[in-house]
Amino acid sequence: MMTSDTNFIEFALGIKDSNLIFRGYFYKFIRLIKYRVYEFTLIYPDNVCPECHQRQLVKFGFSEVNTKFTADDASHPVILRIHKQRVRCKNCQHTQLAQSPIVQKYCHIANKVRNKVIMSLQDDRTLDCIANDNNISPSTVNRYLDQSRAIAPLIKQELPINMALDEFRGVNRQLHFICIDNDGNHKIQAILPDRYKRTIENYFLSFPLQERARVKTISMDLNSYYQEIARRLFPNAQIIIDRFHVVAMLTRAFNQYRAQVMKRFEKTSRNYRLLKFSWRLYLVSEEKLSNVNEYYDRHIRQRVTSNERVDLGLQVDERLMADYNVMQSIMTNLSHRDMDGLTDALYPSEQISPQMTIVIKTLRQNLEYVLNASQFKYSNGAMEGINRMIKQIQRTAFGFRNFDHMVYRIYYRQMAQKKNQVA
Repeated sequence: MMTSDTNFIEFALGIKDSNLIFRGYFYKFIRLIKYRVYEFTLIYPDNVCPECHQRQLVKFGFSEVNTKFTADDASHPVILRIHKQRVRCKNCQHTQLAQSPIVQKYCHIANKVRNKVIMSLQDDRTLDCIANDNNISPSTVNRYLDQSRAIAPLIKQELPINMALDEFRGVNRQLHFICIDNDGNHKIQAILPDRYKRTIENYFLSFPLQERARVKTISMDLNSYYQEIARRLFPNAQIIIDRFHVVAMLTRAFNQYRAQVMKRFEKTSRNYRLLKFSWRLYLVSEEKLSNVNEYYDRHIRQRVTSNERVDLGLQVDERLMADYNVMQSIMTNLSHRDMDGLTDALYPSEQISPQMTIVIKTLRQNLEYVLNASQFKYSNGAMEGINRMIKQIQRTAFGFRNFDHMVYRIYYRQMAQKKNQVA
């Protein structure tokens, strides 16, 4: 019968194997590191030979095995010194060594360490940091990562009804294609090693036509061959140009022309200061600008409201004012889901800048898909969040040389985020 000390230690270590008999504990220095060593005896649980099934097993000595175990303090790692009982069959002479569920056969690292490493891979940490915390080598962590293929299955049975497509820069600065479920869970559908048209088509053609016909909406940026793939492979899908990309194109064109106008004036002039400073106010929706709350603008030495500050800057150039009106009209109609107003805004009557003209021409060429952006609720917002997460993973890891390792870390990280959202 086990003593109270034995019960306490096995409870603290989380050991539930009744065949392990606690013998004692002590400290030992191994390579200048102070280890806590717990000593156990593992007895063979049965008297039946696994080869001939005869009950003629006899004791045949012990084999000492040191197993790395989890520790609450990384500065004092834990080792389980297990004396495994060896038995021999008198009938067939077969020998057998006792095994425990706390560690796999032929392995010197406990299953709890393996599970802790897998849980740590969900965090934004380097492999070296995970290895140091668990007293194992980084190559062992990499080996566990290589065994994570089940978390990112290459073949899936179905496609999401609403998808979002994009790309991100990954291994060796190469662009990789990514596809996600654009509904509530935003799970990653696939990450491909490149974004070539043939690679993307081959992936989606692995699904039958009946499955591809279930897809209702596909959200994307203005990448032309994404649209071509969507039209050809998804017969019932509505293509949606992401609203963020539309607004980004408009604000980028406006800022380019604003900087061009600003450089016409001396740096000490009032017109230069009007366009140089508080430039973020020009990009804010005019519905959010105030006509009441005044503040002192030290750059123009005047008390103004945010609306008056924008008007003063726009009066410097007529085309700049026309660009602002077009940009605000498109942004307002997009947010209000006004398809008729959005169509009218894409055909301005005022003389606009060459930069804004290019943007308007591009949006007209994709008019149907831009109008879908005002009609449907879907966008690439979740995709941009996932791309931001991927950038952080790569920054923490100082980049990846192995595509599979990068994909597994992305899936693990998303798994942790979904877990936190549920909690």
